[in-house]
Amino acid sequence: MADSIASSEQRPGAPRARRRSAGDRREQILGEAMKCFSEDGFRGTTIRSLAQRVGLSEAALYRYFPGKESIYAAILDQKMAAVDLVALLQPVAGRRDDREFFAGLANEIFARVEGDPTFLRLLYFSALEGHQQAQPFFDSRVKRLREFVTDYISRRIEDGDFVDVDPVIASRAFLGMVFDYLNVRLVLGQAEAYPQPREEVTEIFVTIFLRGMQRLRRGEPSS
Repeated sequence: MADSIASSEQRPGAPRARRRSAGDRREQILGEAMKCFSEDGFRGTTIRSLAQRVGLSEAALYRYFPGKESIYAAILDQKMAAVDLVALLQPVAGRRDDREFFAGLANEIFARVEGDPTFLRLLYFSALEGHQQAQPFFDSRVKRLREFVTDYISRRIEDGDFVDVDPVIASRAFLGMVFDYLNVRLVLGQAEAYPQPREEVTEIFVTIFLRGMQRLRRGEPSS
């Protein structure tokens, strides 16, 4: 039924799209919507422009989603359903292996964001536009990750293995290196600024950070 609706209400003049299931069509709409939101922001994206991109009439698109807000919410729901990075790294944190923890953190963030770079731009537009619908994602994923890294650093300071500095600033320092890499490459489009392989970049970031944070044990060389 959904296929016949989609085909019968296809945008006039658009190339005839192949027949899709309702689920496939929803995925197509969400994929194109994320591109629109990442390019033009929530406010700059219209149902008309989105319908044109997916080859549907506006009326047909409304049969899948009642409006922009519901499309935006569905995108965030998809991202919330992904494996939580904090849960993934908790076993590593428990082992107190600093290099494994920070390398794993950086590599996992790189892989996730580079696998779907449009979502990073979408989040930035959300922040710039003050779009409150994204707040649950920030609280449950972004803020939670920052707090998780801060807590790890705090525990390592209490262990006596890290120097006694503000753990909030220290966690922001490491995450700042990671997101500078992503922002320069994916948002500013300056991939040449980081010509090294990603694994080498991770190793450099982790080494710089740990050399500043780890206490030297008696008899250990300073480099």
